[in-house]
Amino acid sequence: MGKYILLVTLALGLSTTILANQGMQTDLETSESQAERQEIILARQIAQSAFEMGVSKLRRDFQNWRVERSQIAHRGGTFDLTAAGSSGGPVSLTAVGNFGDARYKVTGTAEEEEQVSGLFNGITAAGSVDFDISGPGCSGGPCVSGIDAAGNGNRRGISIPNSGTPSQDEDDVCSTFGDKVNGQGTGCDVNSRTQGLDEWIESKMDKLRSQIEKKVNQGSDDVTVCTGNGSGNGNGNGNGNGNSGESPNTCRMNGNSTDSGILYVKGDFRFNGQAQWNGPVYVVEGGSVRINGGGGTAQVNGSLLMEENTELDMNGGNRVQYNSEKIRDYFGSMGSLSALSVRITNRSGRIVR
Repeated sequence: MGKYILLVTLALGLSTTILANQGMQTDLETSESQAERQEIILARQIAQSAFEMGVSKLRRDFQNWRVERSQIAHRGGTFDLTAAGSSGGPVSLTAVGNFGDARYKVTGTAEEEEQVSGLFNGITAAGSVDFDISGPGCSGGPCVSGIDAAGNGNRRGISIPNSGTPSQDEDDVCSTFGDKVNGQGTGCDVNSRTQGLDEWIESKMDKLRSQIEKKVNQGSDDVTVCTGNGSGNGNGNGNGNGNSGESPNTCRMNGNSTDSGILYVKGDFRFNGQAQWNGPVYVVEGGSVRINGGGGTAQVNGSLLMEENTELDMNGGNRVQYNSEKIRDYFGSMGSLSALSVRITNRSGRIVR
């Protein structure tokens, strides 16, 4: 009996020792695995940080900054950074983070593109505008859309000045349009700006008007002027026939006609039927735009900019549509109203080892 008890005791002791050794081995393997994962995490953070450094450098000097560096100390590890490409063309940007035995690579393509100034929305009002939406509303589509038809970045539907009560300003416009204003926000996307931004927009529009006038004086075909006396120049049709109770001196586009460029309205302009203007429409103080009919057509396919004391009438299924591509086509040369930015595409990351 004594021997049996002794044998059992020895067996239990041996089992306990084996289990303890196995536990120590498991703890050791777990610690090593955690250490490896931690090294990968740190290598990834270093690679991502180095990649953003490269993006920042390209934004400051896209044309000239090209580099190939290796083993640069950073956060207890090192990184390699390469920016390769011809001047003015796409740049292949690669960052590799190294920490311990781990390596992590982030790659992407950097391209320079022109971005439209934040001045532009579907409609941008520099001062007070008389909005008159008569008839059943936009039966064929939203009245005003800040959804970018070119797909480069949505904007607010309508931007208006701040009278001191922003929420009331927005409610007043939305009560006229109903829910027929959309954009990057939800619901009736009307934005009453801050007073500081009001001053900035006024100054930008003053400069824009001066640049448009300069184009007019140079006889540029890019600009069509409605003077309010029934005449136009450039690409557009300024003749009127007095239809729909309009003055014979009103500039207008009728039927299914289309035109493009900068429409510079110094008087009264009317869109009838499904007539469409592809480009920005600038309305000077005292001017007006009336959009009749449309059946869902975007009568203004670009942006509508309105100075103080202007008027917009919309009647029926018609639309003002924001389109950054059309704005860049005609305002791109006006440096204060556009800017070059760096866009990153095809960004990806992976463990190298």
